[in-house]
Amino acid sequence: MKKYSSLVVIMALLIIIISVFSGFADPSVSGDSNVEQLLQQRTSILQKAFYNQISKEKAEEALEKIETYPLITKDIEELRDWDNTEIDVVNSMKFLDIKQEKNLLEYSTYKVKILWEMSGLDKDYTMEGNYNIVLKKSDGLYKISCLNAI
Repeated sequence: MKKYSSLVVIMALLIIIISVFSGFADPSVSGDSNVEQLLQQRTSILQKAFYNQISKEKAEEALEKIETYPLITKDIEELRDWDNTEIDVVNSMKFLDIKQEKNLLEYSTYKVKILWEMSGLDKDYTMEGNYNIVLKKSDGLYKISCLNAI
């Protein structure tokens, strides 16, 4: 009888532990495709705003749907301070590597390598960049919270 009671206690403890810690990893994060989609949307919104294809107000509204603090604050400040000088156009973004580093509570952290295909005033070119990206769950959706070049 003691064998069965200790087995029941162990099973109960496992169920409690699994129940408590299952909230730390949120399966609603779709990983690589979510990061890719959010970064492409952000790039498109900013590029359209910088080339006056959409108003700064519309760009701010669109960014609020995919970004959260502190990145949203930085991007809105850049939009408002923009002096209409020429910037290079992003023709495409190729995601060479997306690696999830951490997933804890409402945060997911990624290391991303992107190959940018750009058009400048003089010529077309490519450049590669590595980034740390943090997604934060906000209003039931994951949004970009931090984006830092490494």
